[in-house]
Amino acid sequence: MSISHSEGRLACAFAAGRAIGVDVQRPADSLGAGLAHRLLRSHAPAVLVLPPAEAAETVAWVWTAQEACVKAAGSGLAGRPWAIDVAPGASRGRWGPYRWISLREYSHTPLSCAFEACREE
Repeated sequence: MSISHSEGRLACAFAAGRAIGVDVQRPADSLGAGLAHRLLRSHAPAVLVLPPAEAAETVAWVWTAQEACVKAAGSGLAGRPWAIDVAPGASRGRWGPYRWISLREYSHTPLSCAFEACREE
């Protein structure tokens, strides 16, 4: 089980027999360059030229995928979520034994889930 909340938004995820992590994040009004570089690394320059609200939302989507992965791993911030390469605009990916998905089609608020892949995946 995994739970996340952000400014009036709540997300829960359950999985039988495998690790799972979920994260929801209301975007900030704007984005600082330092945070963008820390979370996005080589992708930061392309995001920093976007309008402030769009850049902040893009980073929130990336952060939810990164945070969901380390929650699934059970390591939290000690797992260095900012080191997980998530391309802006991506809706799914893989990090080690975990798959992640950003629920862009279902949520206006950035919301991502990561789960331990099945052996046959």
